[in-house]
Amino acid sequence: MLKKIFESGYFNYQDFILDNIKKLSITPIEAFILIKMLDQFKNDKRILIDDIAKEFVEKRKNIEDSMSNLMEKGYCSIYVSYENGLGEESISLDGFFEIAERIINNVNVVNKNDELQSVIEYLKNELNRVLSSQEIEIVTSLVKDDFYTLDDFKNAIEVKLKGKSVITIKTIAKALAAKEKKTKVQSNNELMKDFIKSVK
Repeated sequence: MLKKIFESGYFNYQDFILDNIKKLSITPIEAFILIKMLDQFKNDKRILIDDIAKEFVEKRKNIEDSMSNLMEKGYCSIYVSYENGLGEESISLDGFFEIAERIINNVNVVNKNDELQSVIEYLKNELNRVLSSQEIEIVTSLVKDDFYTLDDFKNAIEVKLKGKSVITIKTIAKALAAKEKKTKVQSNNELMKDFIKSVK
């Protein structure tokens, strides 16, 4: 369905990718490669690795490594298309459309429920008490709406312990927000630097 919307010109994939880098679990360079692949697909209905390489100042090996990562994550796959008996390596982006559609429809509810239970259990052990309904509401929002993981909570508590701060759900939430803000600024700066370096 999303692929058809894209082909009709009604899917702003550039903004979607840049706004959802964390949910997509991709690096800035992978995001730009994905955008370039979608640009090509929009115009030609096929994607050639050589054409992608021409768009970047990055070393071809770095581009190939990033594309391999995208393939491993299920965003694209390589196939050989034949024209006049000659085989040509092309790339399919069907995986990206499926993953993007799941993010838009907020699928993975089961996984998020499992993650939420793990986080609540971990926090109960760390705080040595049962969480209040208000605390559970905050944690639920952090996991399901903001996509924080158990590892994020562990890191936040580790930071608080190092700073000898009092550990509460609210201070954990503040630590997560502070880290997110710092990461977002760094990510935006990296994106801009990569964009300037890589786009001719």
